[in-house]
Amino acid sequence: MLKSFCRVIGISYICLIFFENNRFDSYMRKIYSLICVLAIILLSMSSCANSYSISGTSLQSVFDSKTAFLEYYKGEQLIKIDSCEIVHGKFSMCGALDSVMCVKLDIGGATMPVVLEEGKIIVSVKDDVMKVEGTPLNEIFYQFLLSRDSLTMQLAELPKKEAELILGGMNFDEVSVEMAENEAELRLALDKLETNFIVDNFDNVLGVTWFLELCDREYRHFGYPTTNPQIDEIYGRAPDTFRNNPSIKDYMDSVK
Repeated sequence: MLKSFCRVIGISYICLIFFENNRFDSYMRKIYSLICVLAIILLSMSSCANSYSISGTSLQSVFDSKTAFLEYYKGEQLIKIDSCEIVHGKFSMCGALDSVMCVKLDIGGATMPVVLEEGKIIVSVKDDVMKVEGTPLNEIFYQFLLSRDSLTMQLAELPKKEAELILGGMNFDEVSVEMAENEAELRLALDKLETNFIVDNFDNVLGVTWFLELCDREYRHFGYPTTNPQIDEIYGRAPDTFRNNPSIKDYMDSVK
């Protein structure tokens, strides 16, 4: 982009000398000036078309003077994309964007996923709740994460609810049956939520990212690449463009 800008300035300077030496009239000078202005405007527009902008705020003073990092994993290697210092609870980053990608934002050791895409991305950290909004895919992603967190919290509350019912005098066997039914319903709802999210986003980075999250979950549980009925169902419904994603192809090939 800098080279293109310098090229425009250089050409403009050459033209200016040419016009001066050839004593062009005022009308031609106005035309020349208009062309230069339009060239610079078009150059600016093209440079902004493929860029990201992140503005963040945190109400937690513990993050002040710490560094915020944008990073992602390439294989086993952690690649840093950008960084900045958090000053008085605020930070900002911007840069060129080659392609839309899901990255990790590390704020003083606390991490959160961010879709790096065109537009103004707004990050907020309040009372241990992290949120990203302002751009289309981030809005979709965090709405999904909010729904998923609600279901996982309900699952986590089941043991406490079971103990309260038993202490309240309910029959142990009846409570066990009821809790088992509740757990099955919540897990089914969670599977459906995740499956629909991936299927609805087969054509963008969100579907790929969460499918790989499911795969990684299985890998960490068993210690080797494997799948489960949910992963097999999603993969079976996926178009070739999704299946041929390099990371997905590598994982699924390693299962066979």
